[in-house]
Amino acid sequence: MNDKPTFFDGKTLGAIAVVFLVWMGWQYYMQKKYPHVFNEVKKEDVVAPKEKEKTPEQTAPTPSAEPEKQAALDAGPAVVQAVKETVLSFDSPQLSFDISSQGMGLRNIRLNKYTDRQGNVIRLGTPDNKTSTFSTALIGQKQALPFELTKIDDHTFLGRAHVGNMEIVKKIEVSPSRYELKTDISVQGKNANFLGVATSVYEEVVPVEGHSFFTPQYERQEFYVDGNDTSERVHIAKEDLSKSFSKVRLASVGSQYFAQAFVNRSDILPELEIGVAQKTKRAMARIIYQSLENSKYSVEYSTFMGPKEASLLRAVDSDLDNVIDYGFFSWIAKYLLAFLKGIYSLVGNWGVAIILLTAAVRLLVLPFNMMSYRSMKVMQVLQPRMKAIREKYKDDQTKMNQEIMALMKTNKANPLGGCLPMLLQFPIFWALYQVLGHSIELYQAPFAFWIHDLSAKDPYYVLPVLMGATLFLQQKTTPNAMDPAQAKILMFMPLVFSFFMLSLPSGLTLYIFVSGIFGVLQQLYFLKYNQVATPA
Repeated sequence: MNDKPTFFDGKTLGAIAVVFLVWMGWQYYMQKKYPHVFNEVKKEDVVAPKEKEKTPEQTAPTPSAEPEKQAALDAGPAVVQAVKETVLSFDSPQLSFDISSQGMGLRNIRLNKYTDRQGNVIRLGTPDNKTSTFSTALIGQKQALPFELTKIDDHTFLGRAHVGNMEIVKKIEVSPSRYELKTDISVQGKNANFLGVATSVYEEVVPVEGHSFFTPQYERQEFYVDGNDTSERVHIAKEDLSKSFSKVRLASVGSQYFAQAFVNRSDILPELEIGVAQKTKRAMARIIYQSLENSKYSVEYSTFMGPKEASLLRAVDSDLDNVIDYGFFSWIAKYLLAFLKGIYSLVGNWGVAIILLTAAVRLLVLPFNMMSYRSMKVMQVLQPRMKAIREKYKDDQTKMNQEIMALMKTNKANPLGGCLPMLLQFPIFWALYQVLGHSIELYQAPFAFWIHDLSAKDPYYVLPVLMGATLFLQQKTTPNAMDPAQAKILMFMPLVFSFFMLSLPSGLTLYIFVSGIFGVLQQLYFLKYNQVATPA
């Protein structure tokens, strides 16, 4: 009988089947998390946003021979008093914007302390400065409410709009150090046709080029919605999108590092409509506050326009830092981020902080690694005996399993002993992976030598290559009980992983590279000082 292992033996096919099942499970999870990335939305079902018609500002009332009739046509049963548009400005070291009397929406939003990779100041909203974000309109109307806009003081703006016998007052207080705007909307008087108000948030859709399954990108735009009934991330893909939510407490739209967010402060939980129109390259979120019968109408909410920095977001609301995608193990990620920031406060370099944090994590999981190594080594030593048992009892499956189990019990071997400690470590390493990929603290943060931005890819691909080399060495020094055919398949994993990391942030690659170095040193230590007894 030929004992030479072949690629298509049962164990190899079993391993391939397991990998396939894990892959299918991951695809199912991703479809549940980002359904519209996998399911094409029918164009006829897209109902928002309809930017191709007109922007709120473009549909504002225009003078005519019959202004009252025109206003009635635009506003429905409630006649909106037209007001000539005025624009006021706000400027601070952190945040600058223009505020229009049309809906008291914001334009030309600038985050003065942050620049893009070309050196331009980061801007939020839409680039044409015609569509205002956080603009308020009556429910059922296209036009923004025309307010009589005044500046109370350096940080407070007040607007008054008249709709029939009603006066709608909108007040905005700016806290630039927290990138927060506190907004109050109240109504004086009554109108039977008043349904409530809606505030619309706009964001330019910026496609990410040059990414694929094997060269992924962390950079993406998404909505985040948190309410009584759901907590969901909606990825902005290449298709049009329309979706609605009820009873929303907070929501955001933004990119990897910056966001516009909304936090409800009212007793009424609003509805939310989100949409993406690829033709106009705009994403929209509309917050809708319905009017309640026989009650005074008053709305209060906070808005955030700034960097997705955890401490800033928590200063606005304790749950607002959830707009940062820390993944499934977010509670671990938040502790790791706090630890990373503590190390940075001592060393003053984010790259060095990543190295020290990686070392600390490796020491933390060292006992698990020792358990894994010893279990794998025992199984490796027992392989010849197990092979002999399989050959001896190849015609008696029950007896073969009994003998193998007796052998492992005598030598205190556990077939899962090598995998279980690794699974226990997985949440920590995955949480750290998410932290380094989404933390704005690393945005344009230099490390050393050629790494001038830890949030960007390595421009010369040195770290991915070194990372692959360390993973290969770690693999060669790790004992395994696999057949040669299976081992050959794993030999390609460092190469695949290096290729996978080419386009990801260099801070991530630095973390995996340093972790690989510790892994190699750890395995060399185990090989030298940890001997396994001869099997009984």
